Amino acid sequence: MIHDVVRNGAHSCAVLTSKEQGWEVLAGFVAGGMDREERVILVGLTEAESAELTSRLSEDGGEPQTAMGRGDLVMMPDGLSQEFFHLSPDELTGALNDQIDDAVRGGYRGIRLSGLYPGVGLAPKETAVDRLVQGKPLTVLCPYWRKNLTYEEVDQIRELHDTEVIDAALYDDGMLRVTRPRPGWLRLAGRMDATNHAAVLGVVATAARGGDRDLDLASLRDIDTAAAHALITSIGRGVRLRHPGPLVQRLARLLARRPVQSATGSTGR
Repeated sequence: MIHDVVRNGAHSCAVLTSKEQGWEVLAGFVAGGMDREERVILVGLTEAESAELTSRLSEDGGEPQTAMGRGDLVMMPDGLSQEFFHLSPDELTGALNDQIDDAVRGGYRGIRLSGLYPGVGLAPKETAVDRLVQGKPLTVLCPYWRKNLTYEEVDQIRELHDTEVIDAALYDDGMLRVTRPRPGWLRLAGRMDATNHAAVLGVVATAARGGDRDLDLASLRDIDTAAAHALITSIGRGVRLRHPGPLVQRLARLLARRPVQSATGSTGR
């Protein structure tokens, strides 16, 4: 389940406070572009970051390797990314115009440009990009890590963009993120263990009482036995686990052989 929150044709920004937030925003941006038959170009990602984003897209049911093979998705390697960020405003304008023309000739409706700025502070080419978006089949998302920005720089970034992708997470501790991608659903992404499962389950239980009873676990990449047991036994009946990993599946089958306790905070012992 991917949620694209960037308006087509916009020059948007996102101020990121966790990696899971970053993969969520970028995955939505990529999927939205491919749904609209646009070529998506990502710059500034390290090899490890590219691998993490590819995993997130696959978890969401996408086929990133196929998309890259067709040219629908382009992850610019590190050397080319460095050259891109060092282009002058005129060179950047020319390069992006060439990319747009090439995409349109190839049958795409335009391009989407995003990635991760590797520097600290405000990226130097924002004004040039903003001018280019006007009147071109171009959508741009500029994610920034909050830890690399001053309060003044955050304000400047917001002023330079049409819109901002607002963080609407119900919970995010840097290890695990809980979001509500659509009514009735929650998404758990990241890692859940003894240090955070009590807080997470409190959020999940509250949301379930309000009607969000489908839990998407496709991006729950790691969960220890105690946390998996707590997830299954403490949230109550009627909550549906969607796309659970192998450990959760095995434990759910085991617990299905006996009555599931529904009391909040139960450990099943």
